[in-house]
Amino acid sequence: MGLRLDVLVGKTIRRVRRVHYVDPGGEPDTTSGFMELSADDGFVVLFDSGADGESIRVEAREWVDPFREPLSAENREFVRRHGKWSVFDRSGAAGYAHLIGNPVVAVHQTGAGDRVTALDIVLERCFLTLEVQADELRVHVCAV
Repeated sequence: MGLRLDVLVGKTIRRVRRVHYVDPGGEPDTTSGFMELSADDGFVVLFDSGADGESIRVEAREWVDPFREPLSAENREFVRRHGKWSVFDRSGAAGYAHLIGNPVVAVHQTGAGDRVTALDIVLERCFLTLEVQADELRVHVCAV
């Protein structure tokens, strides 16, 4: 995993972004995808499913769109035919809005060694659960 998750404790969430696959018709699959949390001190953490399809990959960075403009003719055709991953700010969206302005109180992880298979991020007024199911990162926000 690399990043020690206890670094999140004490940080206040200021932005939530999700990266969803958008099909060639323009419809995003909002059931899964990367999750990016930004804190008030500028710290950013990115969560995704790991290469093994069972663990969570965690990195201290923002998501960067590999198909950002300007696109080559070949990449433009690829996106037209196959779709692409796109980022969406979910800070004000139903469920995710509970995270904004909330400090992280604790982080609990399930797994062995560097392999994390589930995360519970406990905030002052809600909690966030991340887990990988069938190679996809699933996110649940619960208000308390």
